Amino acid sequence: MCLWGVKCWGLSQEGWGRQPGLLLLLLLLLHLLLLCPQPVAARAGAKWPVTSVGGVAGAAAHLPCVAAHPRPGDTPILVVWYKDGARRPFYILDLREGEAREELIDPTLRDRLRVEPGGTRLTLDPARGPDTGTYKCRVDFNDSPTVSAIVTLTVYVVPSRMVVLDANSRPIQGGVLRSLTEGDALTLYCIASGGRPPPEVTWWKGTTLLSNRSVSVGEDGTLLASHEEGDDVVHTVGVGVGVRYVRTALIIPALTRDYAHANITCRASNNNITEPMSTTLYLELYTRPASVVIRPPTEPLVEGSQTRLECVAAGAYPSAVIVWEKTLAGRSTVLKATSLRLGEVTSSWLTLVPEAEDHGATLTCRAHNPNIPVHAATTSTALQITFAPRVTLRLGYNLQTRPVTEGEDVYFECEVASNPPPHAITWYKDGLEVTHNLRGGVLVSNNNLVLQMVRRTSAGNYTCAATNTLATTTSNIMVLDIKYLPVCVGGPQTVTVAEGEDVRLACRVDAKPEDDLRFTWYFNNTLDTVEVERHRIQVRPGLSFLDYTPRSSRDYGILSCWATNTVGTQADPCQFTVLEAGPPERVEDCQLVNHTGGTLEVRCSPGNDGGLPQWFVGRVYDATTHTLLDTLEEAVPRFQVGGLTPGQDYLITITAINEKGASEPEEIDAIRLKVAEKRMGEVSSVGVSPLVGVFIGLVGGFVGLLLLGVSLTLLRSYRCRCLRPTESGRDAGGVGPPSPTTKTTPTTPVHHPQSDPQAGPDVLISATLERVPSSSTTSRARVVSSYGGDDNTQDDTQSMAPPALWPSRMSSSV
Repeated sequence: MCLWGVKCWGLSQEGWGRQPGLLLLLLLLLHLLLLCPQPVAARAGAKWPVTSVGGVAGAAAHLPCVAAHPRPGDTPILVVWYKDGARRPFYILDLREGEAREELIDPTLRDRLRVEPGGTRLTLDPARGPDTGTYKCRVDFNDSPTVSAIVTLTVYVVPSRMVVLDANSRPIQGGVLRSLTEGDALTLYCIASGGRPPPEVTWWKGTTLLSNRSVSVGEDGTLLASHEEGDDVVHTVGVGVGVRYVRTALIIPALTRDYAHANITCRASNNNITEPMSTTLYLELYTRPASVVIRPPTEPLVEGSQTRLECVAAGAYPSAVIVWEKTLAGRSTVLKATSLRLGEVTSSWLTLVPEAEDHGATLTCRAHNPNIPVHAATTSTALQITFAPRVTLRLGYNLQTRPVTEGEDVYFECEVASNPPPHAITWYKDGLEVTHNLRGGVLVSNNNLVLQMVRRTSAGNYTCAATNTLATTTSNIMVLDIKYLPVCVGGPQTVTVAEGEDVRLACRVDAKPEDDLRFTWYFNNTLDTVEVERHRIQVRPGLSFLDYTPRSSRDYGILSCWATNTVGTQADPCQFTVLEAGPPERVEDCQLVNHTGGTLEVRCSPGNDGGLPQWFVGRVYDATTHTLLDTLEEAVPRFQVGGLTPGQDYLITITAINEKGASEPEEIDAIRLKVAEKRMGEVSSVGVSPLVGVFIGLVGGFVGLLLLGVSLTLLRSYRCRCLRPTESGRDAGGVGPPSPTTKTTPTTPVHHPQSDPQAGPDVLISATLERVPSSSTTSRARVVSSYGGDDNTQDDTQSMAPPALWPSRMSSSV
């Protein structure tokens, strides 16, 4: 027997034998149907939890099963789902132990039904309108009684189409209503078709409700429902035959300025799950300017001084166009201005630099709406001009045709024409006043400014200002550009690199001009000085690169970079001290912090990394048996040790490692405090003075510390005899870092001798100790970007000698 037929489950008569679990499940379902023939609605006395959910047609709808039993540990064995009180379930999930998970799904829902593990939630994807109904979830447990739950599902069908018609039943195209004038009447109809339940159609202006007077019309034009009063004519143009729709009218008797440049929106919605369907119309409403006013300036008009006049036109919307005209001796000239629209007010600003000839001229402001050109408003005013100084700044005659070089004398001339004559002339550089300073080489003499022996810091923007009884006028800006020799940016650099590794050295200089720089590199190792071959040098604006690879110990020394421009060659070169990379130094200042009963934390200060990236390995030993308990590796010397036994003595070693070897280990004795002994029985009360107990405790503590010190001394002597060397390079048990890179340090370089291959950090003998050889891979070094100190092991005099003294070429290591 099959609930939906044998073929709907994909079973044949031969399939029953191959699927005994499915046959048992069907027999169990038949037994349930015989025991509980009543539909869901017949269980009048049942108190089942009810959940209401909503969904949208075309999207996923979720049906939760909230049936649960309060008994802990009792798991469900069977989950069954019904719809609308049907006796036959549309989904069954068998979860009995010892049986394979079996599912029975209604074939009509197989493509749309998804089930979460345990059958606690069903998902219909996509949901359809007929899916609306009441669903029952039934759960059977091993020991607990059967529990059921009810889920009410409502599937909403959103409206399918929306159209907006004008008063003549013509669709609005493009979403814009054009050529509207203030005071005109406006009538619009918004029609939404489709949707279940029928949608509510409303008109809005921003957040303001304009109209919700709507009617529901059937497929034959019959009025089904109405939300407006009075007689109404139903318009069915463009909606479609046989489609149910809802129509809402918007009637505005007279458009006011509030609708200028406004958006009105029609919305249709029948649920609170999805966004409402909407369409927006833009109202292009024209208004005329009502008034035009020229506001007088706050300061008198001064010749040569920039002044801004404002004209305000009110009442025009979207915006009024304002035109400025200047009439002098019967001739009118249109002036350029900028405008700003603020609501019904349009403001225009005219920037004017008046001249003496403008005195008495007529200035007119004209405002009009370009969409209503018939009407315009105008206003006029007469210009009253006062005279201020006219100032021009020039460079000295002999400096106007050639560039200024550092160390020359420069002088400026300030030409002033004013009425009345100026009573003060002030000089400025980059906006700051320049004063007379004889010792600094700055000479100010009324209309002249002299700069003696100019330096690169003298470059900038120079101006002069003349003041009379009317105003102060500032001259044009004169830019003083000074050319100077190249100088090294920063100081000497120190580079650590291993043999055979590449390092890119960047020689960066400050020069003017810098577009035609020429660079020369020299190498010095106290034995000889050679020039680097030019094809190995790369040049950029203000920068030179050199890729350097030391091949032997003789290739470590000082590289000097000289830059030359049209002014000359720099006085002091950029220097790079190349040192050989070595193993790191041992850590120091180790401390035990956060010392608790079962954990402790070790913090140390790292030593010199030997010019290569370093990492740190910590080992924890049993202080009595010298057994290696744990190995830790960190990028910084900070280790968190846990799982320690109270009362146990431990020994910790910290070792720094890089690609060139390992440092000597730093040893730390970590003595754990013993736990307090439990009192085994009741002690009878004895009349003893409290002071006697304190004295006994002090004496006992002193004796215990003495014995502990002796034990530690003997333990350390025994441990030292058990230490043995390890291989240099990577420490035992560690994991290697990335390929070595070049490191630049800001201090005097420290040379680290190469470690003996057989002399590594001391470790305790342990059966679990392994040695991991150091990696032999190398990679290209990084570009040097930081600078070191001034101390060098080579002869500074020889490394800084002029290029002419070093004619020889560099060896092949460069």
